Amino acid sequence: MSLATFLQLALLVQLAAGAALGAWFLPDAVSRWWLLVVAIAVPVIGTALVLAIEFIAGAIVDPRSPRTSLLHVARVWLGETSASLRVFCLRQPFAAGFAEPNLVADPQRPAVLLVHGYACNRAVWKPLLASGLLADCNVATVNLTPVFGPIGHYADVLHAAIERLRAATGATRVMIVGHSMGGLVARAYLRKRGDAAVARVITIATPHAGTIFGGFGHGRNARQMAHSSAFMRELASALTPAVLAKFVCVATADDNLVVPRSSPLLEGTKHIVLDGIGHLAMLEDRRVWDVLVRELCPYRELPSSCSNASTAARN
Repeated sequence: MSLATFLQLALLVQLAAGAALGAWFLPDAVSRWWLLVVAIAVPVIGTALVLAIEFIAGAIVDPRSPRTSLLHVARVWLGETSASLRVFCLRQPFAAGFAEPNLVADPQRPAVLLVHGYACNRAVWKPLLASGLLADCNVATVNLTPVFGPIGHYADVLHAAIERLRAATGATRVMIVGHSMGGLVARAYLRKRGDAAVARVITIATPHAGTIFGGFGHGRNARQMAHSSAFMRELASALTPAVLAKFVCVATADDNLVVPRSSPLLEGTKHIVLDGIGHLAMLEDRRVWDVLVRELCPYRELPSSCSNASTAARN
């Protein structure tokens, strides 16, 4: 079963459960439209509660210094809830088959491969591609299957996608953008295949040192992402200065899923840290997109507003 099908069924179950609760508790005189309201409220409330737990756990285990206001946390939580609903209830279940931009046989054109994270599919990149910001690049996506397989297996899936992109475009080397687990898949590929075919790797909210939530997820890939797991130590042992020089690590100081929040920052790489954005919402954040344009399309000028992006970068 594909992730899209699974999410469709999961959404149907949640909506049915909400409708059943509404039918049970609402008075008969109440308009049946309220059943729809209650049905929709179930996935919304469920998502918000799960994310609230993540934010609270993150604040306890790795509190920000200096501490932020409750209003700041609430804004990030609401933004992450909104993004999660769009990704898991709309985009991934119903837009996984969206059309990618056409590839051009031009080895001088930057070739970019977008790699999604845990329990996701290629649809997470739809807003970025629809924005047209990467129109100067040859861009492709990949689905990491099986959904809950080992990260080492995904290295082979990534290898096949890289070779397809190189063959279609004539590019000698490609650039990889990985969100969350996708960045670890890129590292697993580099460990197994070397870096000859890779010019640059940009990781977005990737748990390079693992996360405390890894042990609570389903599947071998989730367990491999546990903080300081054996798999993380194996990946770390394969890093060399030459490989690290190809990395750009983008992180958020308000990450609700990658805790400790220093985990997305590999030592010896270029760091870009954003503020006021959650883990999944980074996929839709214009500041993240602007970073990608600067790093992937060096000859493309950004709008003047991009210079106002709140980022902290260091080598």
